[in-house]
Amino acid sequence: MSLSLLDKLTIVIYTYNRHKYLKRTINYWSNYNVKLLILDGSTTKFDDQCLKTKNIKYVYDATGLYKRLLSSINYIDTEFVILGSDDEFYLPSALSSCIEFLCNETSYSSCGGHNLGFYTKEKLILGTKQYPFEDFCLDHDAASDRILNHFSNYMPAHFYSVMSFNKWKIICSYVFGKKYYFSGAHELQVEFLCAISGKSKIIPELLWMRNKEVPSESYEILKLPLGKWWLDKKYQYEKLSFLKRMKEACDKLTFDQNFILKEDAIIRSFEMLINKYKVKSKILIRIKTILPDQIQEVLKFILSSWNNLQYRILEWYKIKTNKYNTLLYEANKLEEQGVSVNHKELNKIISSLNNFKNID
Repeated sequence: MSLSLLDKLTIVIYTYNRHKYLKRTINYWSNYNVKLLILDGSTTKFDDQCLKTKNIKYVYDATGLYKRLLSSINYIDTEFVILGSDDEFYLPSALSSCIEFLCNETSYSSCGGHNLGFYTKEKLILGTKQYPFEDFCLDHDAASDRILNHFSNYMPAHFYSVMSFNKWKIICSYVFGKKYYFSGAHELQVEFLCAISGKSKIIPELLWMRNKEVPSESYEILKLPLGKWWLDKKYQYEKLSFLKRMKEACDKLTFDQNFILKEDAIIRSFEMLINKYKVKSKILIRIKTILPDQIQEVLKFILSSWNNLQYRILEWYKIKTNKYNTLLYEANKLEEQGVSVNHKELNKIISSLNNFKNID
């Protein structure tokens, strides 16, 4: 696969106080003709020679994730876009394949690939299965059918896929223009609106290497599960605002399809997900109304630290007890299932991980 198509793509990398991972990511992409848009909300600005690479746009803005991602639409001038974490990897050839697919199939608005998680253990790079994307394809002509299919068997297939920037501008504006008080709101909105905006597909190539050594930054510890938020009368007006904005976004995304999605269809779609969410402790749910904002922030930090400690202990136990195979073994298993793996690029990622282990 030719990598010439990469100049049509911007990778939007959001980062917060993890500059050593950011530097690794920048170095990884330094030899590829792809644009990086780095949105850094860290407490201190990143200052390193690697930022002088010509394909990088670095934006330091010590604000929240929503505001930073919303600002992304002001800096992108490529035809396609994909979100990326500061500590993970994409395989360039798979990105190019996604772009080529979208260029040839104009009724599709997003395209992704398969994924593996990775860990390091001494000199080994271990791998683990991630989302089961086998045969994922939303190729229904009707947007309502795509949503029904996607939300009845939900998995995050679009959030880290290559998207048309024209569609992303609309999705980004509506999703990150306003926060809502339920967990995973931005992911669910992106997934919903991507499916509305056009057909989507996961191609049989290994695309995404997900870092499982470090837990994701969590800003949602005190948010309600979707089901609780949806049914709680206290959030009735917020829910009405949510439905109104989603309806407006749908109207813009489906303008050329002679199709208007009604609000009750949006309601039915999200209600399909409600039973998939576990109800959190009533004590935790009531924290928002009982405690002042400053106390909540302290509690957020404590809970986040405890969750991170639990995560690290569990992953340490799995690694020490040999619960994982090597990353190459897992990649070969994917190949046996018909997923193409670019081993040359995978080896570059493994080399990058091994070099990173020697950095303080």
